[in-house]
Amino acid sequence: MLRNLLLTLCCFISLSVQAFANDVFLMTEEFPPYQFYKGDRENKVLTGISIEIMTEVQKIVGHNSDIKVYPWSRSLKVLKKRKNSALFSTARTPGREELYQWVGPLAKLEIVFFKKRGSDIQLENIDDAKKIDKIGVTKNVATHEILSNLGFNNLDVVQSGADEKNIKRLVKGRIDAWPTAYYAGVYNAKKLGYADQIEVIDNVTLMTGYLYLAFNKESDPDIIHIWQSALDQLKTEGVIQKILDKYGI
Repeated sequence: MLRNLLLTLCCFISLSVQAFANDVFLMTEEFPPYQFYKGDRENKVLTGISIEIMTEVQKIVGHNSDIKVYPWSRSLKVLKKRKNSALFSTARTPGREELYQWVGPLAKLEIVFFKKRGSDIQLENIDDAKKIDKIGVTKNVATHEILSNLGFNNLDVVQSGADEKNIKRLVKGRIDAWPTAYYAGVYNAKKLGYADQIEVIDNVTLMTGYLYLAFNKESDPDIIHIWQSALDQLKTEGVIQKILDKYGI
């Protein structure tokens, strides 16, 4: 009798935790190598560093809902309005610190400037970048926010879509520099066939930090605790490091 009661209670708790976990509306964008589609249209699979990490977290917390893939600007609008919504991979910047609750870190982030290979642009510090004619950014991504906050008035802003659009603009000479995460820039350039046509501008790093899972500011603190605990468990078990090693991060 007691045993049956305990089993029933355990099942109830398990179902309650799972239901609680599935309150989370989880979003991402295409941002290789952290999250991207692999395969053709009929058989494409969402994968990448952060996708693999979040999949393992989902298993622990019992989150069975699909990850929604939206353009970045749309995701930010949802994140602002919807309680218990979450977005990754999000750069944790000073300007965003008080806007969200954070779970992480997921992976390291180094934001650098790329230029067209052979360009004579040289930088000694961040202020030198203000002298560049056109810096290509995408609206509301971290680079746009950071540079705007630093007083840059030479930003050529793509209003929507994937930030990787700036690679073609850079190669075609429509912009003179493109700031982005180092690994994302290298990966996307290879994917689009431009790997030998762009290069990093030496000496200057725009930001060194980490990527996180950002939750709506009004999200339930218990949810934040559950998801952070799951991520911490995976780190302790070495699962996260194996994923990072796999991608050479």
